[in-house]
Amino acid sequence: MTMLEKLGESSTLPLPVYTPSAPSPKYSCDPASDEKTLQRTPSVTRPLPIGAYTKTSGGVTVTLFDQEHDADIPTYGRHGLVNGTIYLGNHELISKVVLKIEGKMESTTSGTGANSIELLNDPYTLWSGRKSQESNSCPILIPFSCVLPSTFNYRSTQHPLPPSYTSHLSDIPCVFVRSQYSIRVYVERVRHRKVGFLTKRKLLNIPFKYYPRTRAHRPIVVSPGFFSAIKSSPEEWYQVASLLKTRPHSRLEPIHTHLFIPAARIYSTADIIPFHLQLSGSLCSLQSFLVAPSCYKHAVIRVVLLREIVVETREKNISRNTVMAEGKLCEIPPSSLCEPQGDIHLDWEGEVRCSSDTSVGSFNAGSITVKDFILLDIKPSKHGSDVSPFLPLQVLVPIRLVTDSYLEETDYHDLLSAQ
Repeated sequence: MTMLEKLGESSTLPLPVYTPSAPSPKYSCDPASDEKTLQRTPSVTRPLPIGAYTKTSGGVTVTLFDQEHDADIPTYGRHGLVNGTIYLGNHELISKVVLKIEGKMESTTSGTGANSIELLNDPYTLWSGRKSQESNSCPILIPFSCVLPSTFNYRSTQHPLPPSYTSHLSDIPCVFVRSQYSIRVYVERVRHRKVGFLTKRKLLNIPFKYYPRTRAHRPIVVSPGFFSAIKSSPEEWYQVASLLKTRPHSRLEPIHTHLFIPAARIYSTADIIPFHLQLSGSLCSLQSFLVAPSCYKHAVIRVVLLREIVVETREKNISRNTVMAEGKLCEIPPSSLCEPQGDIHLDWEGEVRCSSDTSVGSFNAGSITVKDFILLDIKPSKHGSDVSPFLPLQVLVPIRLVTDSYLEETDYHDLLSAQ
């Protein structure tokens, strides 16, 4: 028998009977009483909240599980599971129950008007029956469960779903941006069982907060002194060098500036970010920059956290900046050591931290982008029309703000114990 004949014969044999697999058991991170952990990979995990959020309107009650106790608004993270139940009073005359997850991003700028983009519009029909049959009545309690997507489509490109966010910058140009989400439950009822086409619809709306968590991939190394840290662990610092230039025809030499920040440049909104600033140059240049007559407005050196909000419009992109926090600088007593070229250096150390109401980090949602920076802002001394021989200097260092600090597993469990 040839190979083709064997294949033809085998193709006529009946297929084996399909037997569905048994459902997989429920998984738990913690071992049961008769189990033990053989091997474990350290990780930072947060336990799910065990509370519930409930809202009632017009005989319809929606309960959302896995929420914090006494939460004013439900909160979900990336790939969040929206699960709960819907209790329906007078359920006999209900013809349809639909749950819809909605999200939109709005922006308004002076001169260009308003714009709205749909982020989510996912309907789920939980129950639908024939209105004329009494036996096909709607159940009084309907469970539901759905997973939030992590992206949305904007101009044929997938973007991460932005967090719930509102910003209103009233200065010119005025910029208002907002991303918001809600769970909507639509309940259709028939007015009379014999007149099925006469229906009325009830809506219950629950706004929720979308809060995708992101964690810094590298810790901020705490050191008692910058000079010892930069010698022992230079890889832990990111250096930005720039030049404080002089005006034309000035006889002074420019001043070199060096700003050091933690190397990762990805920080949590709750992190205390240390920094070190060094100015180096000739004695004459430093004296002229820092020492001014009493009638002069003295030089100002600032290190701030700056947020830039960029809104894409039909004509052009409009951006606005806002200062989220200003760092505290502390001057370090100068040493007697000079640079090889005879220059001297002056040093400051400090730290900066986001205000307590900053909970959203950097994100890019296509038409709206939120970027974060550390800004070194140096304004030389001046008096009336008299100007300093030095030009102002601004140095922007791009960073990324995230929701969670870098934590080792032991640190995280210590944090939970403290709470």
